[in-house]
Formats: sequence, structure tokens, C-alpha cells
Amino acid sequence: MGKIMDVSLTFESKDEGTIIVGTNKGLDHLTYPEIKKMIGNKILIKYANQNEMILSVSSVQISTSMAERKNIGICVGKLASPDLVQVGASIYSLEHN
Repeated sequence: MGKIMDVSLTFESKDEGTIIVGTNKGLDHLTYPEIKKMIGNKILIKYANQNEMILSVSSVQISTSMAERKNIGICVGKLASPDLVQVGASIYSLEHN
């Protein structure tokens, strides 16, 4: 189980549902397919109060900023509302690498 990112933003897309956005400097050297494989089909969200929640991943978007930082967007669909995922929460992969 590897850490994917800390949440910096959550929002709702009319078509896609809830999208969780964040960065992780440790993943900046990886390619899109490597990051997507690491994320897998399910993610674990850990909150500051130690509560945890598992969500299914419906899609992944990754963009690279001008500073060569990867911005990772994980879509969890319409079953989870944006208020469910708090800014500052940590996102972990449930994939076994």
C-alpha cells in the first residue's frame, strides 16, 4: 500500500461525479501508465482523525505543470460527494506492488 497523494482539492463534475486532486513529489518521475497502475481500482482515504474509507476509482487524469510536477486527479464517481473527502486527507493505493 503506497501513498498516492494528499488531497488539495475536491470538486464535483456534472458528468464524472466527484474528483479528488493532489500532488506527490515522489511520483513526479513516474509516467502516466505507472501512476495509473499504482492507483489501481480502489483507493484508501485516511483522515486526520484516523477514520478511513475505501472508494472505487472510475478514472484517473494526470497533468504535468510547467514546473514538471504531476497533478493527479482521481475520479470516484457519483457515489461519493465532494464533502466526504476533506482537503488534507491522505490517499493510498490498495494495489500490491
